[in-house]
Amino acid sequence: MRVNAGFSKGKKLKSLSGKEVRPTSDKVKAAVFDTLGQNLEGKNFLDLFSGTGGMGIEALSRGAEYAVFIEKNTDCVKIIYENLKITGLDSRARVIKTEVFRGLAKLQREKLTFDYIYMDPPYFGPLYVPVMEAVSEKGLFEKDGILIVEHFKNIILPEKVFGLRQGKEKKYGDTIITYYFKKEEVL
Repeated sequence: MRVNAGFSKGKKLKSLSGKEVRPTSDKVKAAVFDTLGQNLEGKNFLDLFSGTGGMGIEALSRGAEYAVFIEKNTDCVKIIYENLKITGLDSRARVIKTEVFRGLAKLQREKLTFDYIYMDPPYFGPLYVPVMEAVSEKGLFEKDGILIVEHFKNIILPEKVFGLRQGKEKKYGDTIITYYFKKEEVL
């Protein structure tokens, strides 16, 4: 795993071994950011189920102003901190060690909003729709915010979820990236 572009391009990121963490591949990561656009200057990025932090770190490297990582696994949180130090991006990041619903409630209380929210929950768990609903319901999006959901190809996500409307889906092997928007315009 490496940072694909920007300030920290080429920096190798640490990962955990085993099946508990499934980092987003460099190919999928590059494709997501190609879809969003290369320049994320001034944007805020929320990385849910952060794992090793690859997506949020990529956003920061490409110019995002700030990134928040929510991850409950202690070993993963340590790796996120290490990866932020390796890339020199730690001053523009915040890591919250908690389960996702508590983390979202905390961000709501702090009145934080994000241009991009990326979620990559355990592939075969029941968290997709409840987390999507919570993200929308808690008002965590900037006006034109985008929710990006990584999921296994056999998981079918709804077209609409509590004020979010599905845009395009892109398939990369067994992985699908689905984009959701607050407004009527879609990618």
